[in-house]
Amino acid sequence: MDIKFETKLVAERIKKHREKNKLSQLSLAMDAGISQGFLAAIENGSKVPTITTIFKISEALNIKPSALFEDENQESEKIKQEILDKIQKFL
Repeated sequence: MDIKFETKLVAERIKKHREKNKLSQLSLAMDAGISQGFLAAIENGSKVPTITTIFKISEALNIKPSALFEDENQESEKIKQEILDKIQKFL
């Protein structure tokens, strides 16, 4: 996968999770310990966050950092498989 494409997807997922949590850019930026301008630049794809910044943002959003790299279908399949594995243990 192309790095620019992946960066754009991560930016879109950050914004999606921020909006899902009804947070403003300023609020999320403050919670993550970064500037609002930097968060805006990440979300619009003009800046690439470091791993440290991704961890700060994901912590502020109360999500695992991996959630910013997985698409929703992968996450749904992962949850589904975990549930099926737990059911199998009881059978």
